[in-house]
Amino acid sequence: MYVGFVPAVSRESLKAMRQTIRGWHLQLQSAGELADLSKTYNPVLTGWKNYYGQFHASAMAPVWYHMNLYLMRWLKRKHKRFVRRTKRAIKALECMARAMPEAFVHWKAGYIPKGWMMGAG
Repeated sequence: MYVGFVPAVSRESLKAMRQTIRGWHLQLQSAGELADLSKTYNPVLTGWKNYYGQFHASAMAPVWYHMNLYLMRWLKRKHKRFVRRTKRAIKALECMARAMPEAFVHWKAGYIPKGWMMGAG
């Protein structure tokens, strides 16, 4: 009998992390800049990456995707020119991520927003 074990993040932990991101209400913090958001939330994201992504980094992809969605919502609320322009907001966020990959830990790892993100339609 073969018993295999690959340590990775559980479904419950992924759900809890996404609920935490949802609870931050990023889209309502339109008074701040991207650097302020990075300074506030990057330590938490770094902790999650170091703890859960230690052995199976790609298992954190749903969380990084979720964070990018909320950053896109923040951008749409901050800059009114993106209110009904989801594709443009994602493209602008992608440009920000390429210009400042060190702003967020998941951007540095290569999980930058792309045009195929959900809601870009």
